[in-house]
Amino acid sequence: MAVSVKKQRTPEEIRAAWNGARGENIDLFVYGTMMSSRHVKLLLNRDVESEPCTLFNYLKIVPPGAFFFIVRQNGAMVRGRLLKDLSPDEIARLDAFENEGTLYYRVPVVVRNSDGLRRRCQTYVGNVPALQRSFAKEIHFEDRYSQYIERKIEQVLEEELTPETPAAGNLLARQALQELMSLEKDSLLESHFDGDYICNYIMSQTFRETRPPQLNRLFENPLIRPYADHYMEFICRHIIFNQIASRVRTDFPDAVRVSRKYFRHGISILLSLMYCNRFRSRISELLKERELDRAVPGRSYREYAEGAILVAQKIYDKAIMRAKASYLESNWYSTPTPLGAELEFSSLGVRAVYADVGEDPLFDSFYWFNDFDLQRRLWRLGGHVDAHRTITPGGQARYRGFLEYALGRFNIGADLSRPLFDCPWAMSRVINEAVKFCGLPPHSLHISMEMPRLSGRPMITENRHKESDLACLLLLGGDLHHDEEGVLREWRIFNNELDTNSQNSLNFLDRKHHYSRANDEDSGSDVMEYKFLRLHSGNQDYAKVIAALKGYQFASGGRPITIIRQGQPELPEQTFLREWAKHPQALSEAEIEHFIEKVEQGIKLEFNSVSLDKRNRKLLDNILSTLKERNQYVAKG
Repeated sequence: MAVSVKKQRTPEEIRAAWNGARGENIDLFVYGTMMSSRHVKLLLNRDVESEPCTLFNYLKIVPPGAFFFIVRQNGAMVRGRLLKDLSPDEIARLDAFENEGTLYYRVPVVVRNSDGLRRRCQTYVGNVPALQRSFAKEIHFEDRYSQYIERKIEQVLEEELTPETPAAGNLLARQALQELMSLEKDSLLESHFDGDYICNYIMSQTFRETRPPQLNRLFENPLIRPYADHYMEFICRHIIFNQIASRVRTDFPDAVRVSRKYFRHGISILLSLMYCNRFRSRISELLKERELDRAVPGRSYREYAEGAILVAQKIYDKAIMRAKASYLESNWYSTPTPLGAELEFSSLGVRAVYADVGEDPLFDSFYWFNDFDLQRRLWRLGGHVDAHRTITPGGQARYRGFLEYALGRFNIGADLSRPLFDCPWAMSRVINEAVKFCGLPPHSLHISMEMPRLSGRPMITENRHKESDLACLLLLGGDLHHDEEGVLREWRIFNNELDTNSQNSLNFLDRKHHYSRANDEDSGSDVMEYKFLRLHSGNQDYAKVIAALKGYQFASGGRPITIIRQGQPELPEQTFLREWAKHPQALSEAEIEHFIEKVEQGIKLEFNSVSLDKRNRKLLDNILSTLKERNQYVAKG
């Protein structure tokens, strides 16, 4: 019979085991989400040494969809990992993350490692009555981490308040303060998710430097006063939109959750836009009733924010939003290609970037965008002024131009973005809803798509585009209408709207690299951006246009048609596009069929399939029908 011999420990091992529970630094036994080294590093900003261990006489409880926890149970055991040598500050962070004292209690225990050695340490034991309230609620690490960071940020915000601060002790005023600083809050949260730990001092400094403008100074400025009413109404509508989007994320975390590859606010902004558009008339009534649609002397920016928050609270109905979330889920379908979009608006059309002072009677072509702090109100929509100039970090340069929603761009100055969706239907819907919500005349639309390498083959090459294929693209997404003399034109190109640089090069489609993290080349994505599309009012079917663009690019691998090098002649494609836009010519049936075959081939490549499913077959039929209809329109002249 074999006799087990207990391994003798050295004095150093005994001392380490004791200090694991009693010393300044401690060891912590974990058994749930903290078994992931990625999660630990995200919270503690370092790699932590660990080893597998077993805790005896405790039972691990795994409620459906809720937090794991352990309770004492003789004869049971829990397998986990021992995180070694955690500092008091690191333990404090983990306590805050685990809601120690509310959901869990941290207690001393003894575990055994794989060699059978005893290790004194601490662990989190469940507070069962408190945890029961979370049962049957799907909880993800990302949600818990977001909540942890948001609590931390709000704590820093609270520390900035003094008894003399108007927001101190006033719930509504504090909500307004958080709304006014929501861009900074989101940027800090984004930094934490990217693994950049931000200390409390930097947070405090960030919030101190974030102060809304003094409205009286703006209202008294004779250059601004004619536009102040329109700016204030626009600001308050976007605050209402922001508040609804925040409520959606709180009330329906499962409905809005996306992978880290995508813009994490994408689904919530779509739901918020849908909701705000449904109640647009009611919102306008309430803004007018509370004088939030005009410049009121003596009223502060915070007071406008408070009023808009009350409007959002008045119109919000969780049951209605639940129905919208269900509708979205029932129509959603994913494709292999991540998508993005940029929408431009102006009451002056192409003249927006050349506008004279006061030519735009509503917003003066958003010349006062930064003065009214609109970048912080429109951040969820990537709102900025596009003056067809390079955006400077800080965004303080003042120009007249288009109002642009760059959906998915979360840092304008650093040009950081993530794709919005991979669902063409949802992309079409968010474009239509954004046009309705903005309320300004729509001008242009850019659709971008991340291009993979399939079997080592790039989807963007130097292949020349076939002229009839380019004409098909213009039939699908261009702007065909007659000029004042009754001559049919494709107006985007004929009106030189795509000549957006000093060389007047036709910028039809461009290859770009989009980055999601600053100074990180590995976060870049190879993107093809189609810039020629007209943005329309009303409900448009952009899904079929997106499907056509994707299929065409996958099949053709066509080259960019963009700004040429100094002194170089335009590409043949640019010359053709100018001529066709000036005098559109109908295509033959064979040319249209060839384009459709190419799109079908590209869709099969995208999905790695030998045939089209029912949805893609229907999209292809819609593309063909639209091409035939618009080709007949061109044939009539």
